[in-house]
Amino acid sequence: MLEARKSAARPFTVVGGISPQETAGLRSARGSAAKVNLAFFWLQEFIIRESLHGSFGNVGPPIVSRLQQYSSDGHLWFNSARKVSFIPFPFPHAQLASMFVCISSVLIPTLMLSKTEFYMGLSLNFAAIVIIAGINEVAKELESPFQSIPNDIPLNLFQEQFNEALITTFSGYHPDFLNLKMKRKDISENA
Repeated sequence: MLEARKSAARPFTVVGGISPQETAGLRSARGSAAKVNLAFFWLQEFIIRESLHGSFGNVGPPIVSRLQQYSSDGHLWFNSARKVSFIPFPFPHAQLASMFVCISSVLIPTLMLSKTEFYMGLSLNFAAIVIIAGINEVAKELESPFQSIPNDIPLNLFQEQFNEALITTFSGYHPDFLNLKMKRKDISENA
């Protein structure tokens, strides 16, 4: 429930919008990856349908198959990230790492102060404990990579940048073309 509220608070922008039929299809999809699988199959179907109708122009089959390969690769990496998210880190390993930090925070100061000068031992002790505790905190964050908001991947920002790139790519304007058009406009206004 919390995950659904968190996702609803950060919606993705879809270029071209979503039709009512697509919305109904996505709402009826059940399961942890059903919506993503449905959208993936829609994309595959779209590529095949547009290729068969000739909408891509005079594009060879290897290029069309490369489009499907790239979308398939994206789906593969989504499933890999999903596995990382759902498969828990081994509990005994996490407990051993926490126990190691506790033992090190007691044992390292004793050894450092017995083998070095006081101030040198103090500074080495501080550095060693901070590094070990920092590595343990990074490991805790890696155990659940998609849970913590401050360290979360900025997916909405990435989606906005991707949408902007799509709109720019498909707008049909090349910067050289725009510069040439502006120069022609300036020349016609000055004449």
